[in-house]
Amino acid sequence: MIEIDGAYMEGGGQIIRTAIGLSALLKESIIIENIRAKRLKPGLSFQHVSAINAVAQLCSAQTKGVFIGSDKIEFYPKKNWTAKDIQINIPTAGSVGLAIQPLIIAATRCKRKINIKIEGGGSFGKWAPPTTYIQNVLSEALREFGYEMKVDILRHGFYPKGNSLTEIQIMPVKPRSAKLNLFCNKVCVFGSSIASKNLGGKNVASRQTKTTKEILQKANIFGNISIETKYVDSISTGSGLVLWTGNKIFIGASSIGERGKTAECVGEAAALELIEEYEKGACVDKYLCDQLIPFLAICGGNIKTSELTRHTQTNIWLVKKFMDVDFDIDKANNIISAHIKQ
Repeated sequence: MIEIDGAYMEGGGQIIRTAIGLSALLKESIIIENIRAKRLKPGLSFQHVSAINAVAQLCSAQTKGVFIGSDKIEFYPKKNWTAKDIQINIPTAGSVGLAIQPLIIAATRCKRKINIKIEGGGSFGKWAPPTTYIQNVLSEALREFGYEMKVDILRHGFYPKGNSLTEIQIMPVKPRSAKLNLFCNKVCVFGSSIASKNLGGKNVASRQTKTTKEILQKANIFGNISIETKYVDSISTGSGLVLWTGNKIFIGASSIGERGKTAECVGEAAALELIEEYEKGACVDKYLCDQLIPFLAICGGNIKTSELTRHTQTNIWLVKKFMDVDFDIDKANNIISAHIKQ
């Protein structure tokens, strides 16, 4: 039984997602206490409950304490489990991107394709990776580690009602060491600027795109810039923009529309974030870095990021509770290497 303090360092939901995923993968029972103790609303939220139940469904786990607001859970994965298709329901605008994370970790041991259907939740949200980011940044980085994942966004969802619809396929994994540390100049930039159809009259998505392109072009550090503009059906009014780089540089940036925030401000925020990450010579953005730590431990290799965040440091601490792995951290160059002990 592995005991985990959910209030350690960063003390957020990342501890839950990583721990549950590794528990299922390694067939180790866990107890997590002090869940999200440092947050304004401590304990489990809807998206955490949905994610835990989804992984429990995948590995036939028994659980205790999995309810909204709970500050302690127990998770007992079945020792011998086989992959199965699963469905997740998120009744709020909770993040779809965050709900997926523990499933990807657990799926490392699966010998057949897993089909995941997520009904509800938000494809854009504050403090969480948009589903488009998962689709074009996380999944592409994981391909370097031997993971093949297809993410189809069938319906977008915005705050407060969510109601997105997402289908994911995770293929059998063939883990391999990866080196995400080779920076290159003038990479191409891609993007998706999205708004609900009722914002079409104000050209919100188009204005987001226009501002973003102007700022990126003025920076004169990127190659070709291609951003799609879409207006989508949604039961809540909303907009968002996601940018990502090509050429095996895994940097993403995003911004969401909010009341009182202009389309131009949305575009500017995403563009400046991408420029800042890229100018630091990163091959992996600081938000992706902590998400990749479990896979770095599983597969080996190294990654060069822009900043060693508390999220990343927390995930390194957590992974070492489950696995006999050495992490070497070059703080001067923000390079993290993992060596699997034999």
